[in-house]
Amino acid sequence: MKLTNFYQFFYTPRKLSPKYKKVDEYLIRGPHPSISDLIELKKEGVTQIYDFRHIGIRGFKFIEKFICKELGIKYIRRPYSHLKHQFPTTDDLNTIAKSVKTNGENGGKTLFHCNSGSHRTAHMTAFYDLTKGEPIDEVYNKMGGIKYGQKVQEVIHKHFYEQKYFNREYKNTHTLNPIKKFKNQFNNKVIDAISTAQASFLAIITRYKNW
Repeated sequence: MKLTNFYQFFYTPRKLSPKYKKVDEYLIRGPHPSISDLIELKKEGVTQIYDFRHIGIRGFKFIEKFICKELGIKYIRRPYSHLKHQFPTTDDLNTIAKSVKTNGENGGKTLFHCNSGSHRTAHMTAFYDLTKGEPIDEVYNKMGGIKYGQKVQEVIHKHFYEQKYFNREYKNTHTLNPIKKFKNQFNNKVIDAISTAQASFLAIITRYKNW
């Protein structure tokens, strides 16, 4: 008996959690899914998943890969790390967005996720929503400067500000408590890394000069 069949024997069907948000008919975004979430995502028509979490064993990434195989979902690891300044390039973004389009045209849906679904996922989702799977240069040429600029502002607001991308605040590191000091230092380091990642992403989508 396959693990998924055994698991579903004890499983009570439910609706997909609202933490998973539909971007369009081809794409869903959200946080790292549990086994229950993966079953529900499969029912929603998800046939491929992009996992953007950083390299490492934290979160037991092999479990997701195994369950996806059991469910017949294509699992794709594309690790990016803000803290290590490992950001997607324009080619990476174009390739992934095109994959979503191709998968959708073949009748499937794609899930984008990282850990929380708030930061790396936001970049990948915003790019797809901007281009809909077409090369970004072609999108700009088709839209023209003004319309392209309006679309950029739209996706930034939709996928960053509405989704609370900037949801951390700097913490005071002047404390005699070493544990608290370490946590606050790490928090501030993450904020700086997120800001750098945002600048890198914006440089890609706003590199045109005449809008």
